[in-house]
Amino acid sequence: MTHARRFLTLSLGLALAAPAAHAQTALSAGSAVTAALNSSSDVRTAQANLAKAQAASRAAQADPSTLVAAKLSAAHAETLAQAGLRGAKLSALQSAIGAYTALLEAQENVELQTLQVQVDTKGVQVAQVKLGIGNATTLDVTNAQNTLAASTQTLADARAQVNLAAAKLGTLTGLGGSVRAGIAITAPKLSATLGALQGGLGTLSSLIGAANDVASATLNVKLADNDFTPARTLQDAKTALANAQRSQDSAQKAAGQTLASTYQAAQNASELLQVALNREAAAQKTYTQDSARLKSGTISAVELQATQLTLKKAQYSRLQAQDNVAEALAALSVAAGQNLTGIGGAL
Repeated sequence: MTHARRFLTLSLGLALAAPAAHAQTALSAGSAVTAALNSSSDVRTAQANLAKAQAASRAAQADPSTLVAAKLSAAHAETLAQAGLRGAKLSALQSAIGAYTALLEAQENVELQTLQVQVDTKGVQVAQVKLGIGNATTLDVTNAQNTLAASTQTLADARAQVNLAAAKLGTLTGLGGSVRAGIAITAPKLSATLGALQGGLGTLSSLIGAANDVASATLNVKLADNDFTPARTLQDAKTALANAQRSQDSAQKAAGQTLASTYQAAQNASELLQVALNREAAAQKTYTQDSARLKSGTISAVELQATQLTLKKAQYSRLQAQDNVAEALAALSVAAGQNLTGIGGAL
């Protein structure tokens, strides 16, 4: 009973350590993304560029004295600005998710390392008791103390990482360094096929820009293909068109390769999450069984604490795998030109 009470006291101390940290501004992933979108200078710049391009395009289309090439150029600038704004939002989304998951993992790591210090503290106490009854050597005690010193330093480092991660997320969101990550991200299952995403790549800035160049070059060929324009001008226009078409082909291939790579990474992350979930479930089952064994007196509180640490490590690994899925979907969103994370809306 004495060992059980000591274990419960340690567990309660760990549980009571969390609320102090939660006194900070707690964010969900969704609120972090929303704040980051509102705070992003890149997004604001892209919005201003779009407003400017829209006004210029409207003026060009409405002005009867504006020539066809100028009208096409103005229309192209508007579509490119629209794509630029969407790209800026997706980049801000990716940055916010990355910063949020980094803070969430840093916070969880503090809890894990706190439990590790408790386990190692008990290890020193056990070694000292064994030394007192002649069942351990001074070297055993020294080794236990060194292990505790190392885990204590790791805990201090983990706490410092929380501050750094909070500062980064606070900067991205404009909310300052007092932010705290709330709950883990439950990312949606990737349902879109690679083929479907490839079909939507035309919304990327790089491909819109390449398509605009081809359209402009095509128009120049058309304008030069007549009896009153020098043949050399037409030939130069055809050469420019061929170059634009090659550049477009290269841009399409590069975008397709990036998409395929990020798509595979997202699938891999999803599979690894399932592995982590299975390991967590197994650790939880062992912990439940050992809790019953402690009550029946077949194991000690020290042994149960070790099982608790194993469970905590499995939970941390699952959180990392869960975050990897969200980060992979954010990277895929940037590559696909559409939000696939389930956070932040269509953008």
